Amino acid sequence: MRVQISSGRGPAECELAVGLYLEFFRKKHPEAVLIEVHGGWSRKLGERKVIAYKSVVLELPEGHEVCLGSVKWSCPSPLRSNHGRKNWFIEINILPEIGEKKLDHSGLDPDSPDRRLIRIETFRSPGRGGQNVNKVETGVRAVHLPTGLSCSSTSARTQGRNKKLAIERLAELILTHNLGLEKQNMSDERKLHDQLERGNPLIVFKGLEFKMDDSVEMP
Repeated sequence: MRVQISSGRGPAECELAVGLYLEFFRKKHPEAVLIEVHGGWSRKLGERKVIAYKSVVLELPEGHEVCLGSVKWSCPSPLRSNHGRKNWFIEINILPEIGEKKLDHSGLDPDSPDRRLIRIETFRSPGRGGQNVNKVETGVRAVHLPTGLSCSSTSARTQGRNKKLAIERLAELILTHNLGLEKQNMSDERKLHDQLERGNPLIVFKGLEFKMDDSVEMP
């Protein structure tokens, strides 16, 4: 599963709280893998340096119990002296599963395609284009065997050139598909990032040491 730790639209202190909570989370879940970060700047707190983030995403094996919801850090601002506010909030969410996976675009080198993944079909090119058209099979269709996607080319006069063009178009088709998935995933993560609810925290941490408040029962 993918766990997002987000500062929402909070100020820099909330981003610092994301970095502090990330340290806490990784100690509690050492098998968690950091797979995505947004923002990133450092600040020295006492004797240690903390990296602050707008949000981070970690990948954690299924079956782990993760505290979800609002987390409060109660601490005078270490960034702005004499600032009246001392409570900063972040949010912990489980990101939705990616419904559609990216397509593998390996083996799509036009100069040396992987024949285990790409099937090349030839056919006679329709229309005008020289004496070879409609007489020899200069048209080429490249079929991506794992997905069934295919692209053709008849614009060139030679079979070799059409083969390269067909494979290039097939690679572009798959890369465009993957780019669309990336944009959708980023959109989903951004929506959760902006949905931070302040108040009623599930966990409270205090001070620059980021110590858990034992008076608040952790679920």
